[in-house]
Amino acid sequence: MYNALTLIISLVALALSGFATVRQLRYARSASDMTLLLEVALHNIRDKDFQNDQRYVLTRLVEEHPPEGGIDVLPEQAHTATRNVVFMYEYIGIMYALDMVDSRIALGIFNFRIRQVWETLEPYIRAERAARQAPFLPFFENLYLRAQVAPTEDILRSIGLRSTQGFKPDT
Repeated sequence: MYNALTLIISLVALALSGFATVRQLRYARSASDMTLLLEVALHNIRDKDFQNDQRYVLTRLVEEHPPEGGIDVLPEQAHTATRNVVFMYEYIGIMYALDMVDSRIALGIFNFRIRQVWETLEPYIRAERAARQAPFLPFFENLYLRAQVAPTEDILRSIGLRSTQGFKPDT
């Protein structure tokens, strides 16, 4: 009887230890998600140079330079601005694909810009792929495809956010 009681106590202790470990891992991942998000969102996305480059890409690039030849043949200023923008979204796409950031965070915050930037730059990216005869920005493309099928309102609703326009959290 004493051995059975000892075994039960040991199993309960092991179960509690396992539960605590899983909970700690979730907490650590959450902290990691926030660190990555803050680094990308607050440092890079809000950076004045990035904002200027993104505005240029979205408003003037297409008017000033045709997509033939891709991104690497653009004049220096357009090339630098475009690479700054696409690689920011490529990095977010890498974090998303590797589960380094919660998908609800990546798509909830950046959904609109992901779609807007990809749709503007897709002809340049396709031309760059043809010139290289190799993959180029595959993580950004994957992120775009995910953003297309994940409306921002649905994502925000799924995490419990409300809107003055009427959407309420899932119940």
